[in-house]
Amino acid sequence: MSRYYLTTSIPYPSGEPHVGHSFEMITADAMARYRRLRGQDVFFLGGLDENSQRVSRSAREEGIEPQAYVDQAAVRFRTAWDLVGVEFDDFVRTTEPRHLQTVRAFYQRVFDSGDIYLGRYEGWYCVRCEAFYGDDELVDGCCPTHRVPPEWVEEDNYFFALSRYQEPLLELYEQRPDFVWPESRRNEMLGFLRQGLKDFSISRATGGWGLPLPNDPSHVIYVWFDALINYITGIGFGQPGGDDLFAQRWPADVHVVGKDIVRFHAIYWPAMLMAAGVEVPRQVCVHGWVNFAGEELSQSGGHVVRPAEVVERFGSDALRYFLLREVAYERDGDFTWEGMARRYQHDLGNDLGNLVLRSTSMLHRYLDGVAPELTNLTSQESELRAAEQTAWEVAAHQYENWRFHLALAAVWRYVTAVNQYIERTEPWRLARDDARQSRLRTVLAMLMDALPRIATMIRPAIPQTADAIEEQLGIVGRPAVWGDDGGVIEAGQQVPGGPPLFPRLDG
Repeated sequence: MSRYYLTTSIPYPSGEPHVGHSFEMITADAMARYRRLRGQDVFFLGGLDENSQRVSRSAREEGIEPQAYVDQAAVRFRTAWDLVGVEFDDFVRTTEPRHLQTVRAFYQRVFDSGDIYLGRYEGWYCVRCEAFYGDDELVDGCCPTHRVPPEWVEEDNYFFALSRYQEPLLELYEQRPDFVWPESRRNEMLGFLRQGLKDFSISRATGGWGLPLPNDPSHVIYVWFDALINYITGIGFGQPGGDDLFAQRWPADVHVVGKDIVRFHAIYWPAMLMAAGVEVPRQVCVHGWVNFAGEELSQSGGHVVRPAEVVERFGSDALRYFLLREVAYERDGDFTWEGMARRYQHDLGNDLGNLVLRSTSMLHRYLDGVAPELTNLTSQESELRAAEQTAWEVAAHQYENWRFHLALAAVWRYVTAVNQYIERTEPWRLARDDARQSRLRTVLAMLMDALPRIATMIRPAIPQTADAIEEQLGIVGRPAVWGDDGGVIEAGQQVPGGPPLFPRLDG
């Protein structure tokens, strides 16, 4: 069995997790679920970035200790991800002792390579994104991401010799054209590389909150140097007994990140790994942002839509479906309440939910809920089987390439084909004609053949709905296998049926 290791970025534990945060977690979770369906041994890592000046300041503003602040935030974020069905195999909080062990081991390797030195830092620093900026990178004197004025910092820091890795990184990009995806982000990083790399500070001399520098405890490690290392903390690097797990899982198949932090993952992190003598990840996959009706979702901008608000009204799977279907992965997308309601009512309620309800209801009405044998197929069944095969193939290709909106569009074309099959065969008319009972049984058997396959196709995106369909079909524990044309529901099996999957919304 092949292995697949993917990670999400680790958010700062400040404020409330919003729908924009959820997009990254849901897409990564969908990929993990898809890979498992295809038989891969998947390890899916998430976490929280807790060792930052931003945390220290936020805790001070609330009048509590930083550890208490991040402990509360960890509950808040984990609850949000649980609410939208994101199932991590491990979750690294960077205040954990195991992370300190890994950071120390990794730092020592880089220090021993001669790529860490003491120097003087003078420049602009944005506390909100914990990033350094040159004069040429500021927009109207503000941080290009948060649009707030940065702070001028002057202090003695330890530096990482990033400039030594310009040529090795250019070679990496040349040898592996898909190292950063999509291509627009790869080109952006190549442009940055070709301008020349500058060494970057990896410590703060202020002490206080953060991980102490192993060779100089009067400094704490710069949050990005510390945070990136979480990707190997979760698989045992530098921890007692962790060598085997690290050897099995590394390198990561993909780091899933937002467009605002590409540089850290696509330039700083591979250079750090090279300095430590560790293989670089296979790919950095970059998504756009989810906006609210065209405005950035953020605490500071006042545009905050929390996952709990959406889930309370529409359900977890509806939010997952909306984000995966509505937002093209590599571009920015919009969340709107109107769009959510439209996708819920039309795609989920009318197309999918009604298909399951009418199919199981007709089986109960005409055959007492007992599945018939699938025989006497005609050209109509052959056409539906061809539509099914196309859905398997297209959905697989698009899932694997992070184009979830196209994967789900392919699945919904099959859902539409099954609904059209019902309209064309008119089982309600067949039921009134004693001479056509054999044809009725074929039509209903064909529907019982299609529904388990739809449940499998949608499982990466909307797993709770897939579970509910399989429960209503009486096939819990024996789902359709991806791409397999074998039957799942056996002739003579009782099909329980159930209530509508997506009830009509009040108001």
